[in-house]
Amino acid sequence: MDVREVHEFLNGMWESIFRLNEELKAELPGLGFKVEDVEEVFGAYIYLDGEWKLMKYPHPAFEIKPQGEVGVTLQGYYFVFAIPKEKVGRELVERFVESFDEAFIYGGTNFLDDIYGPTKRASVDEIIERIAQSDEEVFQFEADFKSVDELKKGLMEFIAFAKSLGALEV
Repeated sequence: MDVREVHEFLNGMWESIFRLNEELKAELPGLGFKVEDVEEVFGAYIYLDGEWKLMKYPHPAFEIKPQGEVGVTLQGYYFVFAIPKEKVGRELVERFVESFDEAFIYGGTNFLDDIYGPTKRASVDEIIERIAQSDEEVFQFEADFKSVDELKKGLMEFIAFAKSLGALEV
């Protein structure tokens, strides 16, 4: 292991998420969101080798209130929004899975069992059926990205269509 490379990688993660946090603090309040400060998040999971694995180390992330989180792990950048079951409609699911290659939909309580993900692909009809049959009250819509710029673009796209469909509580 090259300690210098690890150091530079971790610094890059934190620097990029701090920069994005400041940009979104300037942009998102006008859309009805409150952007919290970057924090160290413990107890998160990373998707490795086709399954969710517990991270026993922190990663930087921040909340976009009322329903979202943005962050970066060793795997890459992500956003995740909690959508109440009654607000999850066909068009939201369709737009979400069409818009993001690395997309996950999972329950708020049983978050280790994907409704939809890279190794659990499904048609929109199948996803809607899985959601309807689930006891979950809230579903997490997560998208992963390779760069902070891709994350910001995807986040803004998601906010625009999710707001237009009434899925966000702002």
